Amino acid sequence: MLSFLNPVLLFGLAGLAIPILIHLVNRQRAVPLRFSSIRFIKRTTLQQKNRRSLTDLLLLLLRLAFLAAVIIALAGPRWEPEPEGLQAGNEIEETVIFVVDASSSLSGWGGWEESMSTFRTQLAAFPDDTEVGLVVFGKGVLAELAPTLNRSLVENTLLTMYPEQTEGVPGLGIKRALELLGSAPGRRIVVLSDFQLSTWQSDMLPDIDSGTRIDFVGVGNFDQPNFSILSVDSFASREGGTRLVARVKNDSPEPAEIPVRLQVRGAELEEVTRFSPGQIQPVAFKVAEGSGTEGRLFLPEDAYLKDNEYRLWMGPTPSTNVLVVIPFEAEPEKLDEADFVSKALSVEILGGANQYFVSGSDVSVDIGALIGKVDALYLAGSVPYFSEEQMEDLQRYLEAGGTAFVTPGKMAAKQHQKLREQGLSEMTYVGRSKSTAERVVPHHVGWINPDSDLGKLFDEEAAVDLYQMGINRYTRFRAGEGAEVLLRSEDGDPLFVRERVGKGTLLTSAWSWDARSSDLPLRFSFLPLLRESLAGAMGDKEGTIRLKCGDLLSPEYLPEGASPSDSEYYLLTVEPNVFVLNNTPFEVNVSRVESVSQRAVLSDLRAQLFQNAKIVSTLESDSALDLNIRSLWLYFVMAATLLYLIETILSGYIDSRSSHEAHA
Repeated sequence: MLSFLNPVLLFGLAGLAIPILIHLVNRQRAVPLRFSSIRFIKRTTLQQKNRRSLTDLLLLLLRLAFLAAVIIALAGPRWEPEPEGLQAGNEIEETVIFVVDASSSLSGWGGWEESMSTFRTQLAAFPDDTEVGLVVFGKGVLAELAPTLNRSLVENTLLTMYPEQTEGVPGLGIKRALELLGSAPGRRIVVLSDFQLSTWQSDMLPDIDSGTRIDFVGVGNFDQPNFSILSVDSFASREGGTRLVARVKNDSPEPAEIPVRLQVRGAELEEVTRFSPGQIQPVAFKVAEGSGTEGRLFLPEDAYLKDNEYRLWMGPTPSTNVLVVIPFEAEPEKLDEADFVSKALSVEILGGANQYFVSGSDVSVDIGALIGKVDALYLAGSVPYFSEEQMEDLQRYLEAGGTAFVTPGKMAAKQHQKLREQGLSEMTYVGRSKSTAERVVPHHVGWINPDSDLGKLFDEEAAVDLYQMGINRYTRFRAGEGAEVLLRSEDGDPLFVRERVGKGTLLTSAWSWDARSSDLPLRFSFLPLLRESLAGAMGDKEGTIRLKCGDLLSPEYLPEGASPSDSEYYLLTVEPNVFVLNNTPFEVNVSRVESVSQRAVLSDLRAQLFQNAKIVSTLESDSALDLNIRSLWLYFVMAATLLYLIETILSGYIDSRSSHEAHA
C-alpha cells in the first residue's frame, strides 16, 4: 500500500487550484482601439485562436503536474507491502515466539497494560494453525514456553507475570527465543518492549540469521512526566547529627515544584523544591542524632513509581583520604594546581557524596607506606620524577585498589613512557597540541562519554559549562584498547581517560588542572568534574554496600558454607531493603538505569541484531524503516524533472511561433 513519511505536505496539493483560477480570470479579452479612419484598411478574416488555447491548456497541465510531482516527492512516498505474518490466509507457515520485556520500567509509563493489550491483538492476528511460544525476560529469563498450538496456555502464562524490580537484559530473552525456534521454517520473533535506551543499548544482543524475522512492537508512553531519586548520601554534619543529600531529577519538559519526604523512625521531614525541566538538583535534610540508622525517601506518585522511593542506611560515610603529590623543586608552579585541587576537595558542598581529607607531599613520598591508608593519589606532573622503586610501589598501590589521578607537567612524554614500561597504562604519547597563541582560539571539550558517570552527571544543560571550558594546550596521546575515554576534544583527541589496574583505577588528564592550562578551575563544572571522577573511580567506601534489586550477595559477607542463591539471602535483595550482614550495612534499591525515559532507535537495534547476516528481513510494527519498503520519492523527482523539460521546450516553441506570426 502507498504511504507517506510526511503526509501533512500533501495539503500543498490544494494550492494547485490557484494557477487554475488565475488562468480562468486572465482569459484574453478583446481590447477596443480608437483609430481615426479605416478607409485605407483592407478587410480580412480573423485567425482562429482555438489552437493557441489548446497549447495554453497543455502548458497549464504540464505546470500543474510538475508542482504536484514536487509536492508528492517532498511528502516522502513509499510502497509498503502488507505484513505477511499478520495476514489471514498467509501461505507461509510460521513458528512464532513472543519475547516480552518484564523489567522494572514496564511497570511505569503504562507499559505493562499496553503490552498485555498489544499481546492479545498480535496473538489473535496469527492463523489458528500457527505454533506460538513465549519468553518473558527481566534480569534473566522469567518464563518460557516452547511453540505450541495451545493459545490459552500461552496467554494464561503471560497473565500470571508482572514486571520485576530489576534491570532488563533483552539479549538473554532473544537468545532463548532463538534456541526455542531452532531450525523451524518461517521463524519469527515478536518483541514487546518499551525499548528503553539504557537497557537496549547493549553489546549483549545476539546475532540473528537471515532466515529469522523479528518484529519490534513498542509499548509505553515516555512523554509522561516523571521524577526520580537518583541517589542519596549521608554523612556526619559538623554541627552534629547526620546530613542527607538526595539527587532528584525532573525528567519532564515542564518545570514543577514537588515535596520530597524523608521518613525516619515514624517521624517525617519534608522539603518542597522547585525543578526546571530536565534538572538534577540536590535536596538536603538535617537529621538529629539518635534518630535511627534506616530511612526512606519518597516522591509524589508519577509515571514510574519504582524510582520514587529510596531506602538508605543513615550511618555516616567515612572520609576519603587524598594525597596531592607535586615536584616542588623542579616545577614550583604546580603549587597552584595543588591549591586549586585541595580547596575543591576540602570544601563541603551540597550534594557531595564523599567528604575528603586532603594532604600534600613532594615526589620523595613513600608510596608503599600509603597502601590501605590513602584512597587516592593526585599526581600533578610527579610521575617522571619517581624512582623505579616508587613506580613499583605505585603499581602495588593501584593493584591493591588505590586510585591515581595523573596530570601532565614539563616532561609529559617521560610520564607516559614510565607508565607504559611499568605496565600501568597502554596509552602512547603523540605530542602536544597547538597553544592558544598559535590557534588564536582555545581548545574545547567536544564529547562526553554518555555511558560514563560523567555522562550521567553532565547531561543537557549541565554539560554546557564544560563544553565552554577553554584549554590553552594539552598533551596528545592515543588511548589503549583497555582504556575508557571519558572526554574528547573537538578534534577527537582523548582528554580524560580511565584505566583499570588490578583492583584500582588510573585516571589520566591531557591537561593540568590549574588556571594557566585552562579556565576549568574558575568554572562551575570544576568541583563536580573533579569529585565525580574520584568518586566514580573509588566506588563505595567501606561501611555501606549499595546493591541493585536482583543482585546476589558476595560470598565474603556470608557465613561459611552459605550460598548467595540460598533463599534466606537471595530474598534480601529481591526488593528495596536495608539490612546489616556480618557487621556490614547494605542498601538495596531499584536500578536507576530503569528510570531513563528515552527510547532506543529501532533501526539501530535491527542493524546490530543482523550485523552478521547477509539478508535482513524485519518488520518494525511501531515506527520503523523496513527493508521491504520501497521509497518512491526518486521516481517523482525524475517525473518532475521530465515535466519541467517538456514545459520548457513547449514554452520556447510557442514563443518562437508567436514571434514568427507577429512578424508575418
